[in-house]
Amino acid sequence: MIQTQTAVEVTTPDGLPGFNDARSWTLETNDDAAFVMLRSNDHPGVALVLGDPWTLAPGYEPDLPDADLADIGVKDASEIALYVVVGIDASRHLAWLNLAAPLSLNAQTAVARQVILDRQGWPVRHPVALDG
Repeated sequence: MIQTQTAVEVTTPDGLPGFNDARSWTLETNDDAAFVMLRSNDHPGVALVLGDPWTLAPGYEPDLPDADLADIGVKDASEIALYVVVGIDASRHLAWLNLAAPLSLNAQTAVARQVILDRQGWPVRHPVALDG
């Protein structure tokens, strides 16, 4: 099966935690893959692995604050693409998901913001086993 790879230019007007001055990114996706890559255009060599939270963490239902969504121009839930940052320990075939701070992307405008869900009880390191 041939998979289609796409790249979308993404803007984070406020940067991301740890990358406050990185505002321009490229989101690289590959069909229905559970993992995607977010590469910084401002800092070559910097990239984040992101994951589809519903594929990797069934039952994940964050309550995204309206103010955070309004900051990226989201008016309706259908406009959101949601990702979580993935940490990987390849030597142990383990990964973890940061469910406490998903990346909310306005799918219409490609403007994104990492939303910090302080009091919702989602873990910063939700474990996921990697096959292989």
